[in-house]
Amino acid sequence: MKTIRFAALALWFSLGLADQPLFAQAVTPPHAPEAHAVLLSGDELSADLKFMCELAGPQGVRGWKLLESFLVEIYGGTDTSKPAIFDILISPTGTDVRAYFPLLIVPGKPLGEKFMRNILDIGFKPQKKLVSNFYQIGGGVKPVAGAAFNGFLRILPAPINYASISSKRESLPPNLGDPRADKVVAALLAKNFDVGFRLENPKKDAASIKARAADFQKVKDELNAGLKLAADELPEAFAVQKAFLDHNLGELSRFISESSELMLGWTTDAPKKEARLDLELEAIPGTDLDVSAKLLGQAPGMFSGVPRAEGAILSGRIHFPLDRFRKANFLGAMPLFRASSDVRIEASKGYTSEQKVAGKKAWKNCFDMLEDGVNEGVLDGLIEVSQATGEKANLVFALKAKDGTALKGILEQLPKLNDGIKVQFDVEKVGDYTIHTVATPDSNEDIELLFGKGAPIYVATGPKAWWVAIGPKSLDPLKKAIADSAQPNAALASNFLTLFYRVNPWLELVDARRVRMDAKPSDVKLSDADLKDKKERAAHLKLALEVLKEGKDTIETKLDAKNGRVTGSTRFDEGLLKFIGSEIADFSNKTLK
Repeated sequence: MKTIRFAALALWFSLGLADQPLFAQAVTPPHAPEAHAVLLSGDELSADLKFMCELAGPQGVRGWKLLESFLVEIYGGTDTSKPAIFDILISPTGTDVRAYFPLLIVPGKPLGEKFMRNILDIGFKPQKKLVSNFYQIGGGVKPVAGAAFNGFLRILPAPINYASISSKRESLPPNLGDPRADKVVAALLAKNFDVGFRLENPKKDAASIKARAADFQKVKDELNAGLKLAADELPEAFAVQKAFLDHNLGELSRFISESSELMLGWTTDAPKKEARLDLELEAIPGTDLDVSAKLLGQAPGMFSGVPRAEGAILSGRIHFPLDRFRKANFLGAMPLFRASSDVRIEASKGYTSEQKVAGKKAWKNCFDMLEDGVNEGVLDGLIEVSQATGEKANLVFALKAKDGTALKGILEQLPKLNDGIKVQFDVEKVGDYTIHTVATPDSNEDIELLFGKGAPIYVATGPKAWWVAIGPKSLDPLKKAIADSAQPNAALASNFLTLFYRVNPWLELVDARRVRMDAKPSDVKLSDADLKDKKERAAHLKLALEVLKEGKDTIETKLDAKNGRVTGSTRFDEGLLKFIGSEIADFSNKTLK
């Protein structure tokens, strides 16, 4: 029973209800985004966990029975047919969480009595009644040592019948209403996701957008202030790292301040034996984010007519137009990339002066092509990795370019960097593209695991793109893909990202590498903690390989855009759910006894 109590307490922590919020919480301003997460019901959660555990067979069934007992404990005093709701309260100083749990109505007993007793048992103590239906948990605003949670709890009486918990007193005013009545929550619940999240900006005027951006700027400033140059780090490399952080924070700022709505939802679909993660995004009309979103889905990508390879273990297509913000950031950072590359090459002790000159020329050509691509205003690419049973893999990769023939300038430098590298130019023609071959003498055990020893490398250059193919049987797929790319698939115009991969083949590579590395002598002595961690990782990997060896291990993502509205879904196959169920059952069988 103690184990169940402890595990229940851990779950409360994982929901973000224990301890203090990330930042100090101020009053949520009117312009702030409204964000909510929902758990459809305790019953649905139990059904999903039961389904995944039972996929794991007899061991999973035993694990589920133990987990079911744990859930009975943690659900104590709640109505498991109703949703649990979490408000994410966003202010200029950070975020806090206000949670709502549906209360079980027990005839003849005060509302919430069983729930209060249950959370007391799992460590939410001491409990102090302040006024009717309002309690202090732990030390309230003054944390008490040893308390699992410090904050406040309000009972929302009939007809609401919910308990609301927050670490801040001001987040639980006496006039709290039914959380299900909130229009953002209601829209999220209507989607019937098992677990869902929705962010919406009710205030869509220019002043509110500007205010949200100003609020996020404080977060950006704090994160940038925490980025420090390491003692052994080159200033030029640090400048690149900072540029990446600035760009990513700028992107995040736009999503927070300029989104009309952003929704994510997880569904475990037992009849179809799969799970899905769905996405919906719509920007506020007229904003930069709206302009960016409306660039998507206007035309098919250059490689949309290339079908997925037979035996694919990784397949991807991207057709992503770059808006003004992204182009300006990338072009602005380009001098930093160039400077960082030159300094790293110059500081390298393994190159001769001639090799350094060749390396700088190769990277200059690379950055010139990258800059031309950014000016063209689109990221358009393809990747295919295929593998027949019992054979090594084959790769085909392509990227649209202003002038793909410019890649020959990089190939020309390779023999100067390593005189063992042999490049043969103009070996074969395929339409407008010329195929060249590259042979490398250096062995790379990781690459050999995937493609085999001495795998041939083919590079194709042409007026609109450049291609790379690696593997013993990659030449014919390369030629076919070049031919197929001549006619984009108009039916896929709205699709701007597709990603498909199989998990098991990649895990097999990871395991083979692990075995190889473990067989090598090492002077590094691992601590007991490191050895334990290594053993646990190996056990998880072994379990995954055992579960996924029969296949059904695919993950597939598709993102589409229409009139600026972005929708998408990621599908997880049955084998992956079986693995999750196996892990849950393994934990239950070992812990929940």
